[in-house]
Amino acid sequence: MDRKSTRSLLLAPVILLAVLIVAFNWPRSIKNPGCQGKTMGTTYNIRLAGKFPNKELERLTKDIDSALVEINRQMSTWDPSSEISMFNHAQTTEPVEVSADFAEVVSRALSFSASSGGAFDPTLQPLLNLWGFGSEAKHRAVPSKEEIDLAKSQTGWEKVSVAAPDQLIKKQPEISLALGAIAKGYGVDAIAGLLQDRGYENWFVEIGGEVTVHGNNPDGEPWKIGIQFPSPLPGDTRLQGILHISNGAVATSGDYRNYIEQDGALYSHILDPRSGRALYSTTASVSVYADNCTDADAIATTLFVMGPETGIEWIENQEGVEALFLERNPDGSIAEICSSGFCAATEYDSLSNVK
Repeated sequence: MDRKSTRSLLLAPVILLAVLIVAFNWPRSIKNPGCQGKTMGTTYNIRLAGKFPNKELERLTKDIDSALVEINRQMSTWDPSSEISMFNHAQTTEPVEVSADFAEVVSRALSFSASSGGAFDPTLQPLLNLWGFGSEAKHRAVPSKEEIDLAKSQTGWEKVSVAAPDQLIKKQPEISLALGAIAKGYGVDAIAGLLQDRGYENWFVEIGGEVTVHGNNPDGEPWKIGIQFPSPLPGDTRLQGILHISNGAVATSGDYRNYIEQDGALYSHILDPRSGRALYSTTASVSVYADNCTDADAIATTLFVMGPETGIEWIENQEGVEALFLERNPDGSIAEICSSGFCAATEYDSLSNVK
């Protein structure tokens, strides 16, 4: 036997032993696992408290990814082949068949439009494109009154309806939907529902800052959710306060990261459907606590448009919903305006001395 063959025979048991050692020590379960990724033009973050088998987590991760891909396929205006894009470009007033989940989200959006007197409107795609915040925008700039009036004539929540569990109807062919103010919340709820159906008891689900939690964190305490200090600086991670929640959802709408700056004025990406104009107000952000994230997401935008005075009055008549407004003072400090039950419901810990 030559030297090369002898060396191979001697190495074979060593290699086999190494493989067995690695296989034996490879973790068969993971404690407090998490998964992250990208979806809906943003990121998602999911955490479980406890110890779970590797194979179970692999299946769960695949199912989570599949669920998020399907939601994007239905409701992303950034995907030209999505259901919402096809509906938007369908120049017809005949019923258009869509997925039942898509129709349900539109139905929920329209209910908030009605109850808020039009402060929330899922048909703002033409205006979002005009201002430069939509998926089909050409550039960002403050449009003229004539341009706003034209785009506004192609919007209106009362011009679209859910004809059946899987059908939508436009009353005007140019109507286009934009569900960015509610779809992320729906995505959070979809993943939360998946976790509940699988029997998980302690978890945290976040998509683009919209959060739903259940049970306790890995330390056995309520989950902690930070309310960001409304700074326009991308790297500023300061917190205005911390919520302590064991069950429920939190969503925030703010104007401090996505806006147009022109002639020294800032124009928010959040538009007032009633005027067709970008909002310019003292409100920096609105955080909403609710039973589910779909509602919290939509209500946060609704309240931002309403402003604190009208918004607090409206929220006090909504069962199971609380809100926190962060308002800019003339000296640059931030004032907190809460609904009557916000602090108790969320065990809110204000860090109002943040600078």
